[in-house]
Order: sequence, then structure tokens, then C-alpha cells
Amino acid sequence: MPYAIAAVGCVVFALIYAQFSHGVHSPFMTFMFAIPLLGGAAIAAVGGIAHVDLPLGTRQAWALAIASLTIASCLRGVFDIAGTASPLLIVYLAAAAVFVAVGIAIAVRKRA
Repeated sequence: MPYAIAAVGCVVFALIYAQFSHGVHSPFMTFMFAIPLLGGAAIAAVGGIAHVDLPLGTRQAWALAIASLTIASCLRGVFDIAGTASPLLIVYLAAAAVFVAVGIAIAVRKRA
């Protein structure tokens, strides 16, 4: 449910931002909602299909990865609309990768 709320928040943010973007659009802003929606659905599907109760640390790390990717998409959309760029967006992608790795490590460690 929190991922669905985040996805709705992303849609609302993108719609409001579009009102002030002077007709300029970015796919990173338009489809930003898909990250929490699909990311939340993915983790729920893994837990539901495999009947696995993932450790709390894994779920929290996954949530941080989804948040990092969503923020990166939002910022990329803002930069695209503004006509600029930032090399610091790679930090968000690296953080997401670290969070996923930490989540996997926690899950593997709990299973051992």
C-alpha cells in the first residue's frame, strides 16, 4: 500500500509540475510513478509467489532503493525540463545499487 501511495504522489507531483513547465515534458517525470508502483509490486510478488517472508532489513533496503530511483527520476525530469544536467545523478543510482546489494546480503545471511 505505501508504494501505491507513493505512485499516486508521483503522479500528482508530475501533473502539478507540468502546469508550470511551459509545455516542456520529460519521460523521466511522466513515468516516475512506475518506479514505486512496479518496485512495490515486484517485492510483493516475490514474497507472495515464493511464500517467503523477507527480513525487515531486506524490505527496508528495497524501500530505500525504490526511493533513491524515484528521486533520481524526478531530478532527471526537472533537469530535462529546465534544459540542464547534473553529474550527481549517478550518486542516486549508485545508492540504489548499494541498497539492493545490502538487502540481498541481509536476506542471504538470514537464510544461512
